[in-house]
Amino acid sequence: AHGSIVGKSAFDLEQDGTFDPCITAEVLRQKKKITTTQTINRVHKNVMTVGIPLFDKAGALKYAVCFNTVSMEQINVIQQNYRNLQNSLQQYTQEIAELRIRATSTSIVVKSAAMQRLWTLIQNTANTKANILITGETGVGKSAIAKAIHNMSSRANGPFIEVNCAVLHENLIESELFGYEKGAFTGAASGGKIGKIELANHGTLFLDEIGELPHHIQSKLLQLIQEKTIERLSSNRRIELDFRLIVATNRNLEEEVQRGLFRSDLFYRLNFIRVHIPPLLQLPDDILPLAYQFLERFCREYGKQLTLSPRFVSFLEQFSWPGNVRQLENLMERLVITSQDPILDTTALPPDYGAHAAEASPSIAGTLEERMNAYEGQIIRESYRRCRTTVAVAKDLGISQATAARKIAKYVGGRKE
Repeated sequence: AHGSIVGKSAFDLEQDGTFDPCITAEVLRQKKKITTTQTINRVHKNVMTVGIPLFDKAGALKYAVCFNTVSMEQINVIQQNYRNLQNSLQQYTQEIAELRIRATSTSIVVKSAAMQRLWTLIQNTANTKANILITGETGVGKSAIAKAIHNMSSRANGPFIEVNCAVLHENLIESELFGYEKGAFTGAASGGKIGKIELANHGTLFLDEIGELPHHIQSKLLQLIQEKTIERLSSNRRIELDFRLIVATNRNLEEEVQRGLFRSDLFYRLNFIRVHIPPLLQLPDDILPLAYQFLERFCREYGKQLTLSPRFVSFLEQFSWPGNVRQLENLMERLVITSQDPILDTTALPPDYGAHAAEASPSIAGTLEERMNAYEGQIIRESYRRCRTTVAVAKDLGISQATAARKIAKYVGGRKE
C-alpha cells in the first residue's frame, strides 16, 4: 500500500480513491486544521484523521501534516469498555459498602416490616449532614445502627468516634470531649490532650446516652453544633471541625425537656432526624434470623458446628427478651462456648432461663401419629429456616430432595425450590 502512494500528489490520491476524502488535499484547499473520518484504500473505513497546516514566516502555506488515530469502530469499543468499567466500578463500590456495613453491623437484621422501614430511613439520610437522634431501649442495637449510618455515608473512610456519656465521670466529660492544653488542671498530661470531638474530624461523632450529659456540657454541645468550632480547656484558640453528629438515648428526652433536665434548644437541634429502634419483643420476625446469625458467627469464632432444637426455637420465639438484641447475642455466645452437644436444646440454658424454657416446651396433644406429625413439622420448619432450600434441607436431615420438598410444602406451605 505504501508503494502505491509514493510520488503521487494528495489530489491524485483523492481522485483514485486511495483516501476518501483526502484530508491533506482538504487542508491544502481550506488552509486550516481539519479533524474528520476517512476511508483508506476502500478497506479501512471511518478512520479518525487530523490534518494540520504549517505556514512559513510570511504566512504562506508550506506543509500539510496528517496523521491517523483510530477507527470509529475502535473508539466505540473503547467507549463501551469504559462504560463497562464504570458500571463494574459502581457495582464493586456498592458491594464494598454493603460488606463494610455487614462487617461492622453484625447485629442488624432487616426482615420485619418495622426494621425494613427503619433501614429505608437510614439509607435515605445516611449521606446527609443532618444530625440524627437514635432512640430505643437498652440493648436494641443503637451503636450498630450508628455504625451502619457512618459506613453508608461519604465519611465511611473517616473516623467513627463513639463516646458513652453514661460511663464518664461528670468531672471528666468536658476534658474527654473537648480536650485540654497542658497545665489545664492538676494531673493533666504535660502535652495536653486531643478531645473525642476533635478526633472525629472528617468522620462521625457518636454520643451514646446523650441524656446523661450535665447541663453545662449541653450548652457547650449546642454551641459546637451551631458553630462547628471548639476550644480546648485552657485555650483561647478556636478549632474548626467538620464532622457528622449522631446521638442516642434510652431516655424519653421530651419528658426530660419538660422537667428541665435537658435543654429544649439542644433537643430540637438533635431531633432533626429520629430513628427509633423497637424492642425485640415487638420484632418477632427478627428473633430467629438474629439467633442464627449470632450462632453462625460464634460457631465460626470458636470453631464449632451447632444447630438448634425445635424446643429451643420455641423458647427463642416465646421469650420476652428484656435485654433485647444484646441479651440474645450474649446468650448465644455463652451457649456456643459451653455447649457439649451439637444440638442446642433448652436443657443447655443457664438456670435463670429455666422457668421460661419450661414454658416454651411444646405441649402436643392427640394420638401418637398426630404428635409425631407435630414434632416432625417443628423439625422441618426449623431446618428450612436455616437452610432455605430443599437441597440443603435434604442434606441437613439425611433425606431425599423429593421428600424434603414434599414435607416443606406440607409444613411450611407453598412450592419451595
